[in-house]
Amino acid sequence: MTRLERNSRHWEQVWQGDSEAIASIVAGRLESEGIRTRIQGNTTPYRASALNLGGVWGILVPSGKAAVARDVLRENDEAHNIIESEDAEGLTSGQRATLRFALGIAVIFALIGMVIAVMGQA
Repeated sequence: MTRLERNSRHWEQVWQGDSEAIASIVAGRLESEGIRTRIQGNTTPYRASALNLGGVWGILVPSGKAAVARDVLRENDEAHNIIESEDAEGLTSGQRATLRFALGIAVIFALIGMVIAVMGQA
């Protein structure tokens, strides 16, 4: 364990799933690679809900080890549960792509509306 890990105050979520047991197994895999982990999450109590809503469990690692942890997860077929890092604006690459797509659709609808308005005046 490095001094950076011992003194790390910033932990970053790298994995998310719906089972505490699976989160523990995945965290164990990361720890076997020398990456410290924390598991956070909860389940909905059966008495609190008429339906079983499940739960959400996440694995956090020191920020300095997040990229390495994601690589380990990808190598072990956990890519579908990886939480990508956020940029300075707080967006993942997937969120940024979704916003670009939504903005593109909005511009197209605006252009169609303007064309219809111009044709209606003619």
